[in-house]
Amino acid sequence: MYHPKNDSVWLFAILGLAAITNVSGLSVTILDDDSARYAAIAKTIVQHHDFINLISNGADWLDKPHLPFWLTAISFEIFGLSTSAHKLPGVVLVLVAAFYTYAFAELLYDKRVALVAAIVLLTAEHTIIASGDVRAEAYLVGFIVAAVYHFYQAGRVPSRAHLVAGSLFAAAAVMTKGIFVLIPIGGAIVGGLLLSGQWKQAFHVRWIAAAFLILLFISPELFCLWQQFDAHPEKVVFGRTGVSGLRFFFWDSQFGRFFNTGPSRHGSNEPFRYLYVALWAFLPWSIPLYAAVYDVFKKLATRQRQTTDYFTLSGALVTFLLFSASQFQHDHYLTIAFPFFAIVVAAFICRPANPATVLGANVWQWLYIGIAAAIYVGLQLLVRPGPWAGPAALLVGAALLLLYLHKRPWQQWQTRLIAAMAVTSMVVNLYLNFCITPALLKYQAGSEMAFYLNKRYPGREVLQAGNDYSYALEFYLHAPATSVDPRLVRAGRLPQGALLYGSANELYPVSDKFELLYRTPSYSVSHPRPEFLNAATRDRVVGESWLVVVLQRDGSPAGAAADD
Repeated sequence: MYHPKNDSVWLFAILGLAAITNVSGLSVTILDDDSARYAAIAKTIVQHHDFINLISNGADWLDKPHLPFWLTAISFEIFGLSTSAHKLPGVVLVLVAAFYTYAFAELLYDKRVALVAAIVLLTAEHTIIASGDVRAEAYLVGFIVAAVYHFYQAGRVPSRAHLVAGSLFAAAAVMTKGIFVLIPIGGAIVGGLLLSGQWKQAFHVRWIAAAFLILLFISPELFCLWQQFDAHPEKVVFGRTGVSGLRFFFWDSQFGRFFNTGPSRHGSNEPFRYLYVALWAFLPWSIPLYAAVYDVFKKLATRQRQTTDYFTLSGALVTFLLFSASQFQHDHYLTIAFPFFAIVVAAFICRPANPATVLGANVWQWLYIGIAAAIYVGLQLLVRPGPWAGPAALLVGAALLLLYLHKRPWQQWQTRLIAAMAVTSMVVNLYLNFCITPALLKYQAGSEMAFYLNKRYPGREVLQAGNDYSYALEFYLHAPATSVDPRLVRAGRLPQGALLYGSANELYPVSDKFELLYRTPSYSVSHPRPEFLNAATRDRVVGESWLVVVLQRDGSPAGAAADD
């Protein structure tokens, strides 16, 4: 028998399934380049028992702060060197983000809005992607919304405990990405206070105390930077000596990226880029997000009563405008604003609606389901990841569930909308994590070569041709993987009998100096193009990577047998 509480039961069930969906990519092979590089750095920390110096490819590394590598290294110490152990801290922080999104929305609105906000966050497309391809944003999304929640509570109660907790989470965010993350946090709190007319609270002395606490909490990061770089001006970093780690942390990394003048500059600026990034990255909630923001500005312009909370609105807009103005842009940066987006969308969806809004919501729901189904079937036909049995069963099961959701009675019409779109998002991403991504990762040469080496040449060191360095090979190989100068490869000045990994293009011109042991298809899976996704044209863009053994002067292989 139907009972009104069934709506909440269904929403809690969907929230649990959404959490499982974000965990589903935990054991999927790590992608080259960034994610695998972070895993390899944390692996080096564990192997050398050195939590101060960040080393990548045998050299000092000064691009990101330490905290994500410390957390990953701790995970490695507990669970061993594995894919899941690398991703686990990031996935946990995504779930922490969902918890704090729920808690913050409940403070600002009610339990229903809070529940919907958590569902929206965990079923947004790039949240699930961030949980599978763990980078800094998976950590930041949890740290930032947690800091905002505790700072909001510190001004509302007020509470010293919340002030300390907010400062601690803010410091963790700084030790993950740099001081620029304080702008979204400060934008949400100060902007919310100013927009709501709480001017005295915006300039309260507690925020000075918070600044000192943040500085205190980031002192381990500052010490490590000074110890690794400032205390050793002779080190060559970014092609020069005398590089200050502290200056890079406070200025070059942040303002250099913002103005695209730093040593790692390679970004681009498109003022409206994130408008269309959000369109796909925040699916299936992007259209409701645009509608909610439009409604907010319409009410502000006509001075109507505002129901959307100023804190989440301010946090969302400040983050969005900051990235839009930056000269260094990447799609995944926007993920840190998703908790704010989620609360704005949840508040908009859960409020009473007029018939036109209900009609528009239903049109978008079925349009999204239709697009998702077309993508699902299209990928299966195009990519050809394997037999149809599993994907077909998942698709039929999803269709039956959606039909049931459409037919059953609901206390509120929004519950059906939320359930249908969330289920569709989860089904598509489960298919991506279990079918499409594993099939494509067979073309990631570094990890595939590492699996082969661990089986056929256990414990053997492998040299990597410098122009084709794979961090996935370094991480997954159960032995040292050392980069060598390409000039030494071309000159044949390598130890006889050594195993060498490199691209076929690089090794073929000097193939007389080596004996080929194994070859594997090679493609940058993290940047797939249509020609690669299409099984019919894939061979045109897929290259090869080789494992070779350096020959002795008399032409014999010296210590390694060719694979049959």
